Amino acid sequence: MKRFLTFIFCIAALGLFLYESREYFFPPRPCEEPIRYALGDFAGEFKVTKKYFLDAVKDAEAVWEEAFGRELFAHAPEEEGRDILKINLLYDYRQAATAKLGRIGTVLEENQESYDTLRSEFESLRRQYERDKNSLNADIKSFNQRQDAYEAEVKYWNDKGGAPEGEFNKLQKERQALEAEAADLKQTQTAVNKAAEEVNALVAELNALAKKLNLSVENYNTVSDSRGETFEEGLYVENGRQREINIYEFEDRAELVRLLAHELGHALSLGHVADPEAIMYELNKSENLKPTAADLAELRLKCGAK
Repeated sequence: MKRFLTFIFCIAALGLFLYESREYFFPPRPCEEPIRYALGDFAGEFKVTKKYFLDAVKDAEAVWEEAFGRELFAHAPEEEGRDILKINLLYDYRQAATAKLGRIGTVLEENQESYDTLRSEFESLRRQYERDKNSLNADIKSFNQRQDAYEAEVKYWNDKGGAPEGEFNKLQKERQALEAEAADLKQTQTAVNKAAEEVNALVAELNALAKKLNLSVENYNTVSDSRGETFEEGLYVENGRQREINIYEFEDRAELVRLLAHELGHALSLGHVADPEAIMYELNKSENLKPTAADLAELRLKCGAK
């Protein structure tokens, strides 16, 4: 009898554990219930208030909620837990470079020779930056294709109830290879970003010096105006049930809202789409703040939106 009661107690305890942990083992599908989020780290160097930032998050939410027809996100500032999406505003070299462009001054002698020397250095650095950027973008495209193929293979076997041992081991090796490649790409992205900062600093120097010398020369633009890189100003990070959005750089509120909308799209499991005007396009170069047909097709695919 004692063994029987012990057995019953263990079964009850297991049942309680599984019930309390149901969201961990069986997480809701995208859009089935609102994603709860809270403000995480908040850098004061941006000179914006938390209300300003959260209002931008609300506008970014609306991009998807109006298209879907119901609440997809819910601000939960007082709640804790592994399923809370943390939205962080982080200050690093990206925003520092943006700020620097507005205040940098010339440190060279104010003559034609200095200008010519600086222009030569700038053009050399910009050409190298463009080569590195194009190579990186090609590598990112190749990585995304490989990752998509991996995810499709995982879904195929999941739909069949699980992969055989041989296929499972192959998938594990591919996952590890993808993680290693992602880490390498991140390092390369950091190097390219720093090169962009140097180019932009030289742009400011060149234009300021040309103005002081009253030269009739080209007014150079910063590379951020035309580089069209991936959404490096922000990043969606998912590690198991722990999820974060990190915002690194923005020039104005409209850019911040679009950036947040893109990363919130990733939180809904939306992937990149091919339309350059789409919120979920992989390159951040449009000013559009409305979901395009490509965005809506991805939303329907993941959420069943009409």
